[in-house]
Amino acid sequence: MQYVTIPFGFEDLSPQQQGETVPICIQRSDRHGNDIEWGWFEAVSEVQEKLRGLARTWLEDVWRVSELAEASVHTLWYRHGADLGRSPAGRVLVQARWHAKDLRAGSWQRRRGVVIGLEGLDELVRSRVLTDPTEYEGQYQKDLYFKDLAEHLNDAGQIEVSRMLALVRDGRTWAEVGEELAKDPDALRMKFRRWMGRLLPGTLKSSARNPV
Repeated sequence: MQYVTIPFGFEDLSPQQQGETVPICIQRSDRHGNDIEWGWFEAVSEVQEKLRGLARTWLEDVWRVSELAEASVHTLWYRHGADLGRSPAGRVLVQARWHAKDLRAGSWQRRRGVVIGLEGLDELVRSRVLTDPTEYEGQYQKDLYFKDLAEHLNDAGQIEVSRMLALVRDGRTWAEVGEELAKDPDALRMKFRRWMGRLLPGTLKSSARNPV
């Protein structure tokens, strides 16, 4: 199993320099054996000190930085592939913050923002959106149900609602969703609930209405 070590060239540092640096080790390939886009590793290199700071502050153990970095890189790879976006380093750092919060809380389902964000949805929706309290990353990627749901939204031209679904599953509050999409969070939440009512019949009182 191959790993990428950051800082690059760590093996070539002097013993003293190595002793003063906490390396970040990330598995080079994904679960299918495919090499991950190299740009994600370069992104980690750009924000490596900030990642160490997250591990030190949130997890009280700087040596857990590899855990944060690897989870972030693999999540972004499965989600975006080779599409690095305008700021891949920023994406890595944001994703790492969410992982740090999850690890500190001990359970993704217990993160307060998710519960508040989905308040008002019935238990069926919650049981499908709030998945896997132990290994939610693997479940998140393997969950074909939500992949199909996102595809239905995209096919219906509801790219914005599909984006909302991704953000809510990522643990964002509706205030954060509104900030991300630059729109009123209450209006976005209503639109999201209407579409969930349409795609998950019988789950919401508003399901009989046509989404706008």
